[in-house]
Amino acid sequence: MCGRYANFLSEQALVDHFHLARVADEPRLLDPNWNVSPTQQVAIIVPGKPDDPGRRLEAAHWGLVPSWAKDPSIGSRMINARSETAAEKPSFRSAFAKRRCLVPASGYYEWQTGADGKQPFYIHAVDDAPLAFAGLYEFWRDKSLGDDAPWLVTTTIMTTAARGDMRDIHDRQPVMLGADAVETWLDRDAAQGTLFDVIAMPAPEVEWHAVHKAVGSPRNNGPENVEHRS
Repeated sequence: MCGRYANFLSEQALVDHFHLARVADEPRLLDPNWNVSPTQQVAIIVPGKPDDPGRRLEAAHWGLVPSWAKDPSIGSRMINARSETAAEKPSFRSAFAKRRCLVPASGYYEWQTGADGKQPFYIHAVDDAPLAFAGLYEFWRDKSLGDDAPWLVTTTIMTTAARGDMRDIHDRQPVMLGADAVETWLDRDAAQGTLFDVIAMPAPEVEWHAVHKAVGSPRNNGPENVEHRS
């Protein structure tokens, strides 16, 4: 599962690491956020189009809203998509086939349940390189408002079974893509079998440390969230 993450990557770091051709001009999109929470506006990376090549950094609301949904409230329950079922589940199958993206992050949080309650950990790449979560995105609008209704762009983060020592913290983890996997994941013509191969590829090496329980509240948003718990 991935229910909270951090993204304090600079625009230049995003452009350089993900080879972006364009960055959307969205208010606060690039503001550092040490406590990214469901339903917030987040940054996603989408592939270019034939008439507009090059990867783009766009804004989306975290919590996928299927195009057939009656209202956007369903998105709060769609922050993650299980990689084992996303290709068949009605909520995600269209996006899995046609609208795959990256969700860039500095790291993410996971909670381990122990005798003293739930202890949060901050998980990040061992070299502190940006993480690329495999994501899906979707478009929704209120049909009752007619054809002029604005489009809402939403996203979800793919998850998979935890691997290695990560299983000591939680049984799920986000699908984290290495450089070799990113190109395939964003390929609009990639076959379903190839996508499952990408999901199964080794993830970038990560490490983690305990952080203060204050990260559990979205109101607490600062660099102290990722500091080692004293």
